[in-house]
Amino acid sequence: MTKYVMHGLGRLPSPPDARDYRMSDAVRELEKVSAPRPVKRWKSSKVLDQGETPHCVGFAWAGWGISAPIEDPWCDLTGHDIYKACKVLDGEPDMQNGSTVRTGAKVLIARKRIKTYFFAQDVDEALDFVARFGPVVFGTIWTEGMSKPSSVGHVIRVIGKVLGGHAYDVVGVDSKYALIKQSWGTGWLHSDSGYARILITDLKAAFRESGEACAATEQLLPVGGV
Repeated sequence: MTKYVMHGLGRLPSPPDARDYRMSDAVRELEKVSAPRPVKRWKSSKVLDQGETPHCVGFAWAGWGISAPIEDPWCDLTGHDIYKACKVLDGEPDMQNGSTVRTGAKVLIARKRIKTYFFAQDVDEALDFVARFGPVVFGTIWTEGMSKPSSVGHVIRVIGKVLGGHAYDVVGVDSKYALIKQSWGTGWLHSDSGYARILITDLKAAFRESGEACAATEQLLPVGGV
């Protein structure tokens, strides 16, 4: 029997902030300058691996950065580096207690990787963005059933004990499922080389408990990036 390997979580909910830019406003601006490019799955150069660390926020943003439409040549070290920068902003530079999706976005703004970030009001708005413009970083609860994809179809379910909070990338969507790109390496048991599907209804269930979905407008950088 293949041994199940434990992986790290570490996402903390971003506190409400009335100053956050809304995804719906960003979409209106994006539609003025570029036509949407509908895809079923945004390609990525690799799947990252945070191991057992609580660095998922850093890895979710690094995974977002290495995905189309603009693919950075980043690696696992970038995910750890973004997390460490998050903790400096959090005022806890040496802590291994996770961070927020918003803090990760602020790190990429400070490093001039993105121009601005924006939050979806609900899952439908976020998935519409995925379908038309690019990947979205999700932060939700994470359960036992989400940790173990089915051997047929690579489907995760929001069932079982809540293990904590997690940040991950949603890189595709169809009428029934959203496609998740994890930061647990390509060897994540029963995943599709690091990817898994989740029922949209399940994603909405996970999102109801302090969930968030964030994307950003990108800035081109010289090869090397952050």
